Amino acid sequence: MRLAQVSDIHYAYLTINPLRLCSKRILGHCNWFFLRKRQFYEAQLESMPTLFRELGVDCVLLGGDFSTTAMKEEFIKAKEWVDQIEVPWIAIPGNHDCYTKKSCRAKDFYRYLPNRRATLQYPVEFFTLKDHRIEAHKLQEGWWLIALDTALATRFYSSEGLFTEQLENYLGEVLRLIPGNDSVILLNHYPFLQNDVPKHSMIRGENLQRILEKNPQIRMYLHGHTHRHTIADLQINNLPIVLDSGSSAQGKQGSWNLIDIDEKGCRVSTYRWDDKWRQTKQQEFQWMRSPGFKTV
Repeated sequence: MRLAQVSDIHYAYLTINPLRLCSKRILGHCNWFFLRKRQFYEAQLESMPTLFRELGVDCVLLGGDFSTTAMKEEFIKAKEWVDQIEVPWIAIPGNHDCYTKKSCRAKDFYRYLPNRRATLQYPVEFFTLKDHRIEAHKLQEGWWLIALDTALATRFYSSEGLFTEQLENYLGEVLRLIPGNDSVILLNHYPFLQNDVPKHSMIRGENLQRILEKNPQIRMYLHGHTHRHTIADLQINNLPIVLDSGSSAQGKQGSWNLIDIDEKGCRVSTYRWDDKWRQTKQQEFQWMRSPGFKTV
């Protein structure tokens, strides 16, 4: 199984309409105009759909922050881009996709980027990101993806996420419904480790960490948000392999991961932008955590 992990593409649209700026968007616009405009480039995203096809990617996992301030024009750009991806894709929202209370309440992200999936084993198919902030996709025999929505509208200088008690209960239920010997990849916008300043972290991340520790069938944890490409094998600490794909639109720091998975382990190839997408390094890992009895 070959997967592509992509996150934080941050399409942007600037407006001078004061009615659309009477919110946190005024801060987002200033941040983009004076800082991010010189760091993020939409053009380097254009070749990615074709590259996914040429590399034989089976599924593209999209880790959120498609937009900058959750403007509908930004979501339209993102939809036009994902519509060019010829292989299946699965998307979750990030904090920028839930930038204002209005866009969060209206669930604008899901109007433009709804996931499509084949019928799954009932009742796992009951859970949807839009309604329950969680859904499961069967990637192939013996492998599942669980996608989480932990994004929320926050105050002006915050980009926190929230792993709610309800979502914690739903995750436990979904894990119980997936066969115990099957393997799971968990996709979330935020890291579960609290390594950033509080205003950038995920509230109740330690609760998610405890679930990861108790469920060895969760082999990999994929996230974005930080814009820092990271590969960490935490299996020796009774945690999954953790991959932060970085931001795919961030100039020469732009990055994404190509993940090859088999029954023995995985190989992670890092792609970075340098006039074109080039593979810069490759790391291989053996599975150390064995699926089986679950303690969730």
